[in-house]
Amino acid sequence: MEPSWRGHPSAGLRVTVLGRLGVEVGGDALPLRGDRRRALLAALFLGAGRTLAVGDLVTRVWGVSSNQANRSALQVHVARARALFDAHCGRPLILGGDGGYRIELDETESDLLTFRSLVRQADAADTPEGRTDLLVHALGLWRGPVLGDVTSPVLHARDVAPLNEELLRVAEAGFGAALERGDHEEVARRVASVVADHPEREPLARIHMVALYRSGRSSEALRVYARTRAVLAERLGADPGRELRETFHGILRGDLDRVPRVPRPRALGGPDAAGREGTARPARGADPPEPGVVPAELPAAVVPLVGRDRALAELDRLVDPCALMPGSVLVRGPAGAGSSALAVRWAHGAAAHFPDGQLYVNLRGEDGRPYDPAEALRRLLRSLTGGAEVPDGLGTDEVAARARTLTARRRVLLVLDNAVSARQVRPLLPGGTGCAAVVTSRHWLTDLLVRDGLRVLPVGALAREEAVALLESLVAPERRSGEGLERLAQLAGCLPLPLRMAVAWLDTRPDRSVDDLVRAVEGVDPAHSGTPAARMAAVLRAGPGEGRRGRGEVPAGPGPPATSLRPPSYAPLSPG
Repeated sequence: MEPSWRGHPSAGLRVTVLGRLGVEVGGDALPLRGDRRRALLAALFLGAGRTLAVGDLVTRVWGVSSNQANRSALQVHVARARALFDAHCGRPLILGGDGGYRIELDETESDLLTFRSLVRQADAADTPEGRTDLLVHALGLWRGPVLGDVTSPVLHARDVAPLNEELLRVAEAGFGAALERGDHEEVARRVASVVADHPEREPLARIHMVALYRSGRSSEALRVYARTRAVLAERLGADPGRELRETFHGILRGDLDRVPRVPRPRALGGPDAAGREGTARPARGADPPEPGVVPAELPAAVVPLVGRDRALAELDRLVDPCALMPGSVLVRGPAGAGSSALAVRWAHGAAAHFPDGQLYVNLRGEDGRPYDPAEALRRLLRSLTGGAEVPDGLGTDEVAARARTLTARRRVLLVLDNAVSARQVRPLLPGGTGCAAVVTSRHWLTDLLVRDGLRVLPVGALAREEAVALLESLVAPERRSGEGLERLAQLAGCLPLPLRMAVAWLDTRPDRSVDDLVRAVEGVDPAHSGTPAARMAAVLRAGPGEGRRGRGEVPAGPGPPATSLRPPSYAPLSPG
């Protein structure tokens, strides 16, 4: 909305500071030349009606303390500005006295004074409608970054920053009131530039998201959240607050303006659950799951995760957790490449985007054999229902159908680790369009890519310098040498799992060095331990067993250790 004084035919003074600095007389712009003179005038216009001390003006114009030279220069700038205004305004504008200078302006002659007058009127308004109109009118005077074309760091720090806070508070009140009135599209259009200039302002970001959502632009609303979240992390090292997160989750579920209704069966079978055996009945008008029963099953993330920044960014792109319909992805890598560690780390970072739960299933059993998909499904159902038992008579297809029903209107992230085949994975894939699955495997599982539309992220060895950096982050300086770390990284194939096994060897032998470990690995018979992980496992098993048996790292039975890599011969490490 245009300022109230725009378009008046009378020849009058108009000063603008809520954007670019400007002075108009009778509709003609006056030339305000010179950075220092513009900084002087900006300070006087912001403080209209108050006398500003010469020392304060000098600091704002030159950025240094007052001395005789800059005081004299200030007088010259004041004199030239006075001459300009006296020639066009018909009255003295800059007045001196009390050790400083001031400018007297009527509230109709300054956009800032007009703005404050309208806000005062809004505070005294008799009706919510009148208050909203006045606040929206006031916000129409704010045309961009305050005095963005004036060069004065001191002025911006001391005077513009408090004014920005004043404007933002009014923006939150005004746009919020207009949103409640139903002006969704108008609010979405007008608040966008303010949010772009102040992306860390969470209340305004929330208003923008709600306005976009109610205008049928949910995907844009989610992008606003993603930008705000990134800015908060970068500038403040913080996550979005509760209200902004709840708004985000409401948009994801599509129920921002109503109480969520999530189908959640009381039980999975029996007459008490459905009135007839074998049918699940959602609780009528059920509330969302209580926070205590929302599954959060992700294992601990591996720290540090070196050299995987690009892979994490690519997972963000492939899955797009901020989207209304995120994707699913296969993370494929050879043994020891750290596919599981990468997937789990990414899942922790994306967990906030899946408020209805994060599920984890290791599809390779403790004995190394593939986990039965029917049993995995039963486990998923128990997690999704807060522990409800699954009837024994249900087949795999029926249990899979029930799992898809439970995820149909939820936002769930599923991590399926160490998959062996597409047949093992397909029944476990969630049915809801708001859900996502991250599958890790040593195999390509091309049937999932072709039939189920999963994207793929290949994961390989680290670069040589990244592998060395990983060792340097975990090995004490006094126990390593540059050449030793280089050689150890090469022997480990630059793969994260053998590298961490090497660190485990050093941690359990505090009197040994990296060079000792290098000699031990080089001494392993390659005919029996051909892969880097197998060679490192053979070294871990070798030598005196005291202390290692108690940690479960070597078999407790008698006899010399074997040199082949068999599943029972060493303990599984953390995902990776």
